[in-house]
Amino acid sequence: MTTSKLLVIPVAVMLIVTAIGCDENENQRLADMAERHLRNQAEQNRRMADLQKEVAEGARRLVEADAQARKEMVVLQREVGRQRDALEAERRDLAAKRRLDPLLAAAITHIGLLLVCLLPLLLCWHLLRRPAEPTDDRAVAELLLEDLVTDRPLLLPPPTTRRALALRDDDDAAQNSPPERESPAD
Repeated sequence: MTTSKLLVIPVAVMLIVTAIGCDENENQRLADMAERHLRNQAEQNRRMADLQKEVAEGARRLVEADAQARKEMVVLQREVGRQRDALEAERRDLAAKRRLDPLLAAAITHIGLLLVCLLPLLLCWHLLRRPAEPTDDRAVAELLLEDLVTDRPLLLPPPTTRRALALRDDDDAAQNSPPERESPAD
């Protein structure tokens, strides 16, 4: 109990001193200060709420801008991918043409050479395929005889050469002497 008596005494003294010693002006001044403090606190709270709203709005706009930027990035990546695919397809086409062009040129060259080589064979085939015309042996024999007799033969060598051969065969005397030439008047 001694502890509770010790506590009661200071509390009672405090109550008495507050009741006797407090001035009305001082209480009013404290109340005004408390009221100003409350108004300041309310103003600060209101500013903090406005600031938090602005931060939230800024964060929302930032998220929207980020989402829009990501959408644009996806669109750009698709476009880049499409252009890359088109470029790759064009590269493949050019590579195929580069491989095909020399082969085509070589094939054309070889076909041309083959045609040039086949033309004489085709001509021979055409000539051999043609039916043979019946020839009259008599007409050929007459032509040859006429050619032998004439002074200016068309098929056989000229008569001077024939006489030289005839002389050599007749007698070996013609070996040492030059063959006689006939005059054109004969």
